Amino acid sequence: MMTLVSVALGKVRPRPRTQLRHRRDERGQMTVLIIGFTAVLLMMIVVVTDISKVFLVRRDLDATADGAVLAAANGLAAIYAQPGAGQNAEIDPDEARRLTAEYLDAVGADATFPGLDWSAEVAGATVIVHLTSDVDLPFKPPGWQGSADLASDAAAVVPIR
Repeated sequence: MMTLVSVALGKVRPRPRTQLRHRRDERGQMTVLIIGFTAVLLMMIVVVTDISKVFLVRRDLDATADGAVLAAANGLAAIYAQPGAGQNAEIDPDEARRLTAEYLDAVGADATFPGLDWSAEVAGATVIVHLTSDVDLPFKPPGWQGSADLASDAAAVVPIR
């Protein structure tokens, strides 16, 4: 039995019932695709946003570590400057830690990086600053961590001659 009629090149041809039934079977498929693509898009937005937050905080932590180690190295160079000395002087690790702490307090690192932990060491004529912090992620899907641990190291040579 023929139900629909199609017109092609001025001729009338009946459309077989099987084509009509095939069309009805595909109803709702676009809805499934749209829901699937929306879910994938939302997951991509969540992942990219979380990664971007971690990247930006890590960059700021690196800059703070660089500033702290340079402040310590320059402060130590001013303290231990010895005109005419042939070799480097022994650097006091406590003084390196004090200078690092002063810099971190001056820039408000505790307020910028929640859970900030730091250490300053001296190895020969080199000052090494290590910073660690936690970053809270903007999105926390079920089963994901809500924060990430970050660390940054910086080293500078104290120019004492």
